[in-house]
Amino acid sequence: MEKIDKIYFDIDGVIKGVASPQKDVIALLRYCLDNYLGSVYWLTTHCRSGENHTDFALRGEFPNDLVDELYDKILPTDWEVLKTDAIDLDSDFVWFDDNLFETERMVLERNYVLDGFFKMNPKDHEMAKKALDFLKKFEK
Repeated sequence: MEKIDKIYFDIDGVIKGVASPQKDVIALLRYCLDNYLGSVYWLTTHCRSGENHTDFALRGEFPNDLVDELYDKILPTDWEVLKTDAIDLDSDFVWFDDNLFETERMVLERNYVLDGFFKMNPKDHEMAKKALDFLKKFEK
């Protein structure tokens, strides 16, 4: 992958409920909004089946003005069973998630895009910084 067209975010274990300091998580989100606006998507159980409840999932965890901005600017996805159903597999993407089901892995491998999955470790205090450093390698 030489560039990034789309970014997909899970919430639990990636943005919320993580060991990374909140300021680092916010820096990651801010970078995505500032550099990939219109190309950042929710890929979380809080946004599926045509329902977007990401604001409820994040409220109380982050400042309300940031939650409102994320809700307004990060695009929803619509999927039912596999998160990979919502990913544009023909694009150069990065998908930040802490869990990859075997079936999803098979979809990514079958389409030769497994390198688009970025495994987040919710127990790693440096994880948000590592994700941000990864994204910065693809600066436009």
